[in-house]
Amino acid sequence: MELNIFSITLLVSGIIVAAISTVIIYRLGDSVRWFAFTMLFVSIWALGYGFELSVKSLEAMLFWIKIEYIGISMAPGTWLWFSIKYSGLEKYATPKIFFLIFLVPAITFLMVLTNEFHHLHYQEVTVDESGPFPLLAIKIGPWYYIHLSFFYISLFVGILILLYKFKNADTVFKKQNNLLVLAGLFPWAFNLIYLFGFRPFGHIDLTPYAFLIMYIFVGIALIRFDLFSIKPIARDKVFEVITKGILVFDPHFRIIDFNPHIGKILEQPLSFLIGKKLEEIVGEKTELESFLKQGEKVEIESSLNLVSGKKDLSIEYVPIKDKKGVSLGMMVIFEDITLKKSIQNQIRKQAEELKNLNSLKDKLFTIISHDLKGPIFGIRELIKLSFDGVISKEEFFEILPEINKNMDSVSILLENLLAWTSSQLKGEYLEKKIFELDKLVEQQVSLFEKVTKEKGITLTLQKYGNLQVFADKNMIDLAIRNLISNAIKFSGQGDYVTVILKENEETIAVKVKDTGLGISEENLEKLKNRESFTTPGKDKTTGTGLGMLLVHDYVVKNGGELHIQSQIEKGSEFSFSLPKNE
Repeated sequence: MELNIFSITLLVSGIIVAAISTVIIYRLGDSVRWFAFTMLFVSIWALGYGFELSVKSLEAMLFWIKIEYIGISMAPGTWLWFSIKYSGLEKYATPKIFFLIFLVPAITFLMVLTNEFHHLHYQEVTVDESGPFPLLAIKIGPWYYIHLSFFYISLFVGILILLYKFKNADTVFKKQNNLLVLAGLFPWAFNLIYLFGFRPFGHIDLTPYAFLIMYIFVGIALIRFDLFSIKPIARDKVFEVITKGILVFDPHFRIIDFNPHIGKILEQPLSFLIGKKLEEIVGEKTELESFLKQGEKVEIESSLNLVSGKKDLSIEYVPIKDKKGVSLGMMVIFEDITLKKSIQNQIRKQAEELKNLNSLKDKLFTIISHDLKGPIFGIRELIKLSFDGVISKEEFFEILPEINKNMDSVSILLENLLAWTSSQLKGEYLEKKIFELDKLVEQQVSLFEKVTKEKGITLTLQKYGNLQVFADKNMIDLAIRNLISNAIKFSGQGDYVTVILKENEETIAVKVKDTGLGISEENLEKLKNRESFTTPGKDKTTGTGLGMLLVHDYVVKNGGELHIQSQIEKGSEFSFSLPKNE
């Protein structure tokens, strides 16, 4: 054995790489360990080649070539397996794939071990004495091309996996990934030079030198700085399982990273996001961009109109800063709270409905105990006094008109009570049919003629066109009776109450207007929100508040919508429409 500068360099650097790779195998995780195995096989290649360049006989050279091929044959397989494991492609990291990857390397090593029997790997090997020291001259065989093809396919597939997997990764992870890719490409470039015939002294392969130089740097980085201890694949897996959408912005407010769930929330293709600004994703009219530029931690709720419709989102802005407090960008976290908001609104609505029902229940007991009990008990006492002779027949007949007026109120009250109770118990039956609306209203007007004359109110009916409607006659009858009764209640001497029926193209318009007291803004809002309340009329009479609730309900059930307009001291106008036919 005679050492030279080429062999010494290979032996020293090979020992260094072997030591580093051994430490990494014992210290670091599973996927990085496979990179260390690649380094170890390259160091075996280098050490075997270093001894090959030191010996003089053909027999010794062939022995060291067999040692070299432990590393040469296995290094491509461990590189490809490392790329699969490091990139998190677990579905491909199966025993079957492992067997297929290492099948060719195993056959290659066997071919080299038994080459003297078949010469399929090397057709001919001789010693060239023309250089400064003896060198092995090789004429390659057919299996060498298979080995070479596998060598380069493994290299490029591994590099493509790394480039594709981390194309959208953070800058730190991209630097790690680029270093790995360089560790793969740099030595193979020297191998191409060797294959094209550029070789010192006609035979020396510089590929192991390139491997060793590159791997010494990578190995030191792995051990000294834990370069790959925080793997980007771990970050990717965390991003994938988070059910909130995440966008990461650079200091210029451009998107540099995201997680897959953001595509579902914002309904945007993921390939569209990188390099975009927030306003390009959610629209310029939102205030979301302004919060981003403030650079402060804040959490807001906002609504966005997307392809699938309106979405309610909870949006959290988280500044990203370095140790010195310098801003590196912003992370914006989106959470779809549409369903949550819908449930909250539903609960709020149900709570409001329960509150209103309790209010109505209390009002119902008040009505029964006061508004009904009072007049009925009054009539009973009057009849008793009459029988006992306390009041005369003449006095009884003098009081009778007032009793009659009270009984009219009680009659309307009872009818409203029964109708409201029916609607609350869900036992109401809607029976729509075609009928003459004007005839129904004429009956109502005639019923109120006596009351209006007594109060000095002018009650009129105006009719225009064919007034047949398709609706529930009883409901509409009750609704119009309540509207006329209310108009009379809030009108007095010299006021006008007008009922207008008018045919339109597809509907019949109904309008009840008066020139009475009018309704305050507060009470008008209560009416529109269907809240039950009472106010005294011009003659100081009060109702129960049930009438307007029924009018609202019955108009809606018959395909209409109640519109209310009013001004204090100028009067009110209630209007709705009913369909002309089915």
